[in-house]
Amino acid sequence: MTYKKYLSLSAVFLIGYLVIEFTDIYGDPGWFKFYLVIIGVTFLISGISEYSKTKK
Repeated sequence: MTYKKYLSLSAVFLIGYLVIEFTDIYGDPGWFKFYLVIIGVTFLISGISEYSKTKK
């Protein structure tokens, strides 16, 4: 069940990226968007890895 946490966190960070990308909340937050993408992808990979471990 741990993989669900990772996949949920991944979705939260990627949704945060989309909100910041398509709104003018922070002006030009290039570094912050990059940070959100890195965290989102990391949690996505961790979730997929945990899911694969639980299926075995």
